[in-house]
Amino acid sequence: MLATTLLTLASLSMAPTAAAHGGSTHAGTPHWIFLGITLLGVGIVGISIHFGRTRWAGAPRRTIKSLLLGTVVAMIGSTAVIQIQIEPIGTTPTALEWYPILAGIVGVSILIASLVVGIVRWPERPRYTLLGTLLGLWVLYPAVMPRAGYTHPLGYLLVAVVPLVIGYIFWRDVSPALSTAVVDQFSRRVGGIVAALFTVFFLFSAGLFTVNPDEGVNAPTESFVTTASFANPLVIWPAIEFYIPSIPLFGGLSIGTALVIGLLAVLIGVNTALMTTVWQRDIELSSTVGGGGAVATTGATACCCCGPAVYAIASAILGVSASPLYWSFVAPSSPLGALFFVSAVTLLTGSSVRLTRSLNDAGVCAHPGDHRVVPG
Repeated sequence: MLATTLLTLASLSMAPTAAAHGGSTHAGTPHWIFLGITLLGVGIVGISIHFGRTRWAGAPRRTIKSLLLGTVVAMIGSTAVIQIQIEPIGTTPTALEWYPILAGIVGVSILIASLVVGIVRWPERPRYTLLGTLLGLWVLYPAVMPRAGYTHPLGYLLVAVVPLVIGYIFWRDVSPALSTAVVDQFSRRVGGIVAALFTVFFLFSAGLFTVNPDEGVNAPTESFVTTASFANPLVIWPAIEFYIPSIPLFGGLSIGTALVIGLLAVLIGVNTALMTTVWQRDIELSSTVGGGGAVATTGATACCCCGPAVYAIASAILGVSASPLYWSFVAPSSPLGALFFVSAVTLLTGSSVRLTRSLNDAGVCAHPGDHRVVPG
């Protein structure tokens, strides 16, 4: 469940504050019913994993289809809960003065760990050290830049470079496993479906899209499309907002958020496709590789994508008293959102590399020339 938590909270470092709503019912349905649907989906996932190891050990596709069903059910339930979350009116962020200090400590720790681990364990692969350094800077950025660096060119550069470095790592270390000779059409479809489910749920859980828009004197009554500016990831990004009253659907999306959504969706889709391939081929994994792949795949099919989603579920149970959880991730100066984003990226990238290495060790992959996966 670790990756579930990581992906649940990751997007707060890149998405604008989610729109929260009052009330405990939606279309006359109380929130406990939606919570029950969410738990039902989680239960289906758990039972599928159990049966996959016992009764369905020889039928991996049945296990995978059952996992997808559980994921869809859990997403439907948790999305409904998010749409009726209780707005933390009258509450304010706490411990703001500690956020820059925490960001500094965490960011510097990531930088040091990346350098030490890179030099000691992967001296022949400086690309890993480079990625770790960039992710450490991601956490540090709001704390060390004047006025949080919302308009500084370095922020835009950092957001652009991180996906490029990850792409280079995948080109060097993962691409041999993504050929049609290794990952069959079924595995590709599963990866694509999971990536698409993640993207849709991300948009709703992060508050970017909602079918329960705020009502009031200034609430829109006619459809529109307009431009706007959203803060995060790291800097101010141009964005579009729209409203379709016939659904009703209100949404907004910035260039930076779209970039990060695409990054996470690709990481999740690749992990899922590789793990599906491993299951279908019945390849034995070491405890480290198997655990990392399972955790990352669990994260890929997780029910939540961001802090407001966690807050929505907590608020349905605890009410407004859960507001500190909301603010601890939504406050721009808090390092927690960035930390969970960094952790999710690290987990998913590392899992893809390990799964590729397992396929290579099993003699499944062919590695021509410079694209060879380096053991270790």
